[in-house]
Amino acid sequence: MKSRLTLTLLYLVFSINLFAQVTTEPAVPRADEKVKIIYDASKGSGGLNNCNCDVYIHIGAVTESEQSTTWSIVPFAWATEDPDAKMTKVEGQNNIYTFELTPNDFFDNPNGLTIYRLGLVFRNGDGTKEGKTSANGDIFVNLAQGFQVSFTAPNSGQVSLDLGESYSFKAETSQSADISLELDGVEVKTAQNATSITYDFTASEPGNFKLEAIAVSGGSSDSEIASIEVFAPSEIAPLPAGVKLGINYISDTEVILALNAPGKKLVQVLGDFNDWQRLPEYQMKRTPDGGTFWLSIKNLVPKQEYIFQYLVDGVIRIGDPYADKTSDPDHDLEIINQGRYPGLKPYPVGKAQFQATYLQTAQEEFEWKNTNYERPAPEDLVVYELLVRDFDEKRTYQSVIDRLDYLKDLGINAIELMPVNEFEGNISWGYNPSFFFAPDKYYGTKNDLKRLIDEAHGKGIMIILDMVLNHAFGQSPMVRLYNDDEFGAPTEDNPWFNRVAKHPFNVGYDFNHESELTQTFVDSVNNYWLTEYKVDGFRFDLSKGFTQVNSGNNVGLWSQYDASRIKIWKHIYDEIKEDHPDAYVILEHLSENSEERELADYGLMFWGNMNFDFREMAKGEVKDIGWAYYGNRGWKNPNLVSYQESHDEERVMWESVNFGATSPINIRQLENAVNRNQLLSAFYFAIPGPKMIWQFGEFGYDVELNDDRLGIKPTKWEYLQNPERERLFKLYQEMIKLKLGHEAFSNPDKTTLTLSSSIKSAIIEHSDMDVVLHGNFGLANATNIPVSFPSTGTWYNYFTGDEFQATSTTMNLNFRPSEFVLYTSEKLPTPEPGILQEDFVTDIPKEIIPEGSFRIFPNPTHGQLFVDLPVEMAGSEFRIIDMQGQILNSGRVSNSGQILELDVRNIKAGIYIFEAYDTKRVLIKRFIKN
Repeated sequence: MKSRLTLTLLYLVFSINLFAQVTTEPAVPRADEKVKIIYDASKGSGGLNNCNCDVYIHIGAVTESEQSTTWSIVPFAWATEDPDAKMTKVEGQNNIYTFELTPNDFFDNPNGLTIYRLGLVFRNGDGTKEGKTSANGDIFVNLAQGFQVSFTAPNSGQVSLDLGESYSFKAETSQSADISLELDGVEVKTAQNATSITYDFTASEPGNFKLEAIAVSGGSSDSEIASIEVFAPSEIAPLPAGVKLGINYISDTEVILALNAPGKKLVQVLGDFNDWQRLPEYQMKRTPDGGTFWLSIKNLVPKQEYIFQYLVDGVIRIGDPYADKTSDPDHDLEIINQGRYPGLKPYPVGKAQFQATYLQTAQEEFEWKNTNYERPAPEDLVVYELLVRDFDEKRTYQSVIDRLDYLKDLGINAIELMPVNEFEGNISWGYNPSFFFAPDKYYGTKNDLKRLIDEAHGKGIMIILDMVLNHAFGQSPMVRLYNDDEFGAPTEDNPWFNRVAKHPFNVGYDFNHESELTQTFVDSVNNYWLTEYKVDGFRFDLSKGFTQVNSGNNVGLWSQYDASRIKIWKHIYDEIKEDHPDAYVILEHLSENSEERELADYGLMFWGNMNFDFREMAKGEVKDIGWAYYGNRGWKNPNLVSYQESHDEERVMWESVNFGATSPINIRQLENAVNRNQLLSAFYFAIPGPKMIWQFGEFGYDVELNDDRLGIKPTKWEYLQNPERERLFKLYQEMIKLKLGHEAFSNPDKTTLTLSSSIKSAIIEHSDMDVVLHGNFGLANATNIPVSFPSTGTWYNYFTGDEFQATSTTMNLNFRPSEFVLYTSEKLPTPEPGILQEDFVTDIPKEIIPEGSFRIFPNPTHGQLFVDLPVEMAGSEFRIIDMQGQILNSGRVSNSGQILELDVRNIKAGIYIFEAYDTKRVLIKRFIKN
């Protein structure tokens, strides 16, 4: 006879005993015998309730392990009316359907894998209606492997009771058997030739008890133990003055732990300090309102780390939601083996379950070195969004520190770190948070993170955290305190979370931001990072999800003006600004403009997603990018952080090199792709307002995002050794330098944007300096194009230093594809040459025809210039232009001869461009006039 304490059931995501929409005959089904599945469509998610339709079973075999939820063998295709999947409707019962099978015979299983469980979803014929759990999850039926007895009440294997409480236990078998129940070895109930047995237990004294079910059938036997814990009532005592939720360090030897758990009966503390034993002196006190449990723990060794957990109602084990360090049973070993966190203690295997947390008294304070720094005004932000995991192959906070000089050299003044608080697993984008106060250990220690922030501040670079407070994942202790089982969805009494998300695109479990407890928690998270880590602000992920307006999957409703959501965000903003008035508050809202405008005018900043338009333009299309300017949205303040790319968006350069136009110029060639991206970036940075760069956009990162969306991406630092990509990097440098060095780009007196046509213009006027930017987004030469200047007089080409005389406020210029000119009313230092090819403006290849068939001589020349053209250029047009795009000489090549003799004595010394062109080709050469 074997004894099994079924703690494995604690790990199951869904179990049929938890959801009465599915029952089975027999109650303990076996894999090798027939089982009838009985489905009540009125329960669970109710998607097929009174559907007046045929109901089909979607079923899968789980073969990996008893804990797995992966469907390994799936016999039926979704959304097909397969007669073999059709369920039988019970006559006279509107919502009851049955399906019979013998699992070992039913599934195509040539390797004879053990079938541990059945996964179930029910649907109509086309799959538009579904029957699932009340949390919209899959349903699972556990299968016995041979003869088995199991407790079906409780299904978890444990019961916690207060003195005087009663509980009715029920054990069932997979076939008729003689069954007995023994309470601490004393027989209390028997049943002969039965498949079930019940027993009513009354908690008359505190203590731990074991109820064992023993079943014998023929030559087979089995047993299972249910644990019973009877608690004395928690002592009622008010929370000591000054104590907050979480770990309160009272002295070098004492802490007070405080856990918010309204509605729970009892909480015990287990940890290294009590050898993980359930001891009366470690039972937490409860506040008079029943909402908070607390306990003072004394005689701790100063500086020693202790791992601990809370045991709630004798069943639920959780770490402290406010702890700054976690202990993980599944992922810490990798961190230890790779040396990512020096001195990390191994997880206490066999003593704890799920995630635990640390406490440590007498910790040495981090010594901040760089505390005197000035935060840029919001409109001056140039943010670099960065994923620690993919920014450097070492994937550590230290590796980011090592590259801070690179970022400073680029010119940015803020880093936006993708989420770094403890997330599930080690390899992640970080949008699956579980502990909100603990930095993820995979990247290094909390002091490594503080050192990164401190070193960045020393270089004038602010740190903005990507904060995920729309949702949490199943490891979160706040989710697990109130849910269907150890990893299930939140139950209706969860004080922080919605059972079902109120909006589309939700992942994890949706916070209820109208809950007072959630608001308190959010405020504490924000204040903690601003205070303890001295971060400079937040970018809040999925901020549009902070709503209780139940839009379900209605994306349009979700995006509409939401007064409740506005109130929530104004509260969060006010709480942040009360103690941290200079903190940046940036929302990933992407909502209706009237809502964003109201919040922007209140002071909040917003992501402005322009990725689609920039990607289209990167391929050669013409798009209007005026929505990147806050003024075009009717906002009073420049609070729009527009961007070409973010972590969520496909790469602009990837579009150019893979899908760019190939005629009349080939954008897919790297030289042309860089030229195109330089044009895009020049206009992007020139539009007033804060900016954001996704990591490596500055050198044209072109690895596809969606090939493996969440997977590790190669860094491509070697791209900076490529002269073409270096040109793009240098353009970013110059445009950032311009933006941050001149108020015209942040607080202009007047902004005139003409961005809808192929010739785009940005005219920015300021009392200190005016700026004019014109560029050709078309794919062909644009000749004699009228463009505007705010005033006549002398203008300076920023990239060449050459002067341009505007004799009228409208001047005609010529542009080649992707060519742009940027003029300033004040002469500025000229950037180093070679940023945009030799002339810093030219945007197309030097030649299309082989070198030997096209010559210009002598070069340099004093007066006469001879041009030897290939025969196929007979009859083509030609021109000589200066570096400002003005035509100095033009004409047509004769049909009889291809050698031109041109007199250039009357033009001043400098660099000039000769072009010959027809409908099929363009030939370009530069020459120097001495």
